[in-house]
Amino acid sequence: MSQPSPYTPGEIAHEVPGRADHLDRIADLLAVMSTRRRLAGRVHVFVGPRGVGKTSLLREAQRQAEAVGHATVFVTAGHGDLVATLVEAIGLGPLRWQVESVGSRLRELGLSVGVPGARVNATFEGGADPTVVRRLEDLLRSTARASHEDGRVGTVIFIDELQAGDRPGLRALAYAWQHLQADPDGLPLALVGAGLGHTEDVVTDAASFAERFAYRQVGSLEEAATREALSAPATALGVAWEMDALTEVVDRTRGYPYFVQVHGDAVWDAAGRPDPGSALTRAHVAAARQGVVDDLDALYRSRWSKASPSEQRFLTAMAGRAHERVRRGDIASALGVSTEALGMARRSLMDKGLIEVAGHGLLSFTVPGFREFVRESADLGEERVR
Repeated sequence: MSQPSPYTPGEIAHEVPGRADHLDRIADLLAVMSTRRRLAGRVHVFVGPRGVGKTSLLREAQRQAEAVGHATVFVTAGHGDLVATLVEAIGLGPLRWQVESVGSRLRELGLSVGVPGARVNATFEGGADPTVVRRLEDLLRSTARASHEDGRVGTVIFIDELQAGDRPGLRALAYAWQHLQADPDGLPLALVGAGLGHTEDVVTDAASFAERFAYRQVGSLEEAATREALSAPATALGVAWEMDALTEVVDRTRGYPYFVQVHGDAVWDAAGRPDPGSALTRAHVAAARQGVVDDLDALYRSRWSKASPSEQRFLTAMAGRAHERVRRGDIASALGVSTEALGMARRSLMDKGLIEVAGHGLLSFTVPGFREFVRESADLGEERVR
């Protein structure tokens, strides 16, 4: 019988090889929160470019939290007011066990949610108004207490795409969390987020003290982790990788998790969805190559199309430099503008996940191979690269 591919390009992965350090941090956070039965005062945020598995990491952390008895709430920022999204998720999540105790608080926040006894007609308008902060703080307290009364060890709130949160919502959440730290005992509650590389800038712009959050980089995989990400799913189905085939794919993926999944999936299909006892060979890697090229080209074209004409000129100027890490001053010089004039395009491209900060005054592309795609699209020959 043929076996469906165990690789998941474009999906949330169920395994996160190479992320043990990050998961250990969460495990420590959960252990301290549960044994001391107190608030985890420091917010943890995983940051990095798209395609490196931040969402998969959050979902794995959520599974681990639930496995040891915590209630969890998971939201994705960017779909309306962050606080409204969060409150609705809370109302439909752990607090559904204690609807009567929180219905009034939901009504105070003016949020219409599908919780029996808690539905109202008003619409929440996010902001850092002291009253909103206080009510949100009260609701978070109720979340922790209601969850604990229901027999849960604690409650963990996960927020993905944190950089997409509206400024008032980020500010209100940060202030509410800061206020909870004044009386942390009896509140087994933690907040864990994930976002693009410039998330810290976005969040601290909303609330300067959020610089004290624990921002942890999530990047490409080390070679050993890349090998594991490719070999483990196949081994679980009784299929082996020949060593030279595995090495070639490891080299081609450059440790970028999305590429690992694309290559693995394409090789699996090229091998005819192999049965247990089969092996993936260099011949299968060669047969899969065109499909991989097509998939990556589609990815690059999709990202290119997200950029406006002025942003495409910015990207072309970046790609035209000789080094992968490019000084903002060199981009400005190539475009004939001041570095200050780059601000809006730079921020927009970062919001779209196309570029990231690579050091003081330096920028780089977030996806391996995209620089080469831009250069080819703009017909930048070697003689035009400076």
